[in-house]
Amino acid sequence: MDYWLDVKTADPEGLTAAVDADAKAAGAAYAVVSDDGISLHSESEESRHRGAVELLSLLLTIPVGITIDVAADQIKSYLARLRHKDGDRQIREATIRWTEESVDADGNVTTNERERRVELDDS
Repeated sequence: MDYWLDVKTADPEGLTAAVDADAKAAGAAYAVVSDDGISLHSESEESRHRGAVELLSLLLTIPVGITIDVAADQIKSYLARLRHKDGDRQIREATIRWTEESVDADGNVTTNERERRVELDDS
């Protein structure tokens, strides 16, 4: 299952560079958010929406057994650390998006799009 993290920021290039720098520092292919193995992968340029505040999409890898609530808390902490470490990137919110699939007894597949908003405080 793919999870996406949409981050509104005034500096998407800077945020992408910070994520890449974290990955290199961790010796990982992707930036590790926590010891549980949550990682962020930068998406291509065409997935970004232009404007004064840009929306940057990152692909998340969340291990089985980690709930969205736990992942959201860890991502919130990670983004807050990035913001304070590298200066204010004006990250206002992030949204985790995913699609859940379920199969009933007759083999019918139902898909439900879900999302979880992560608001960053100013502290």
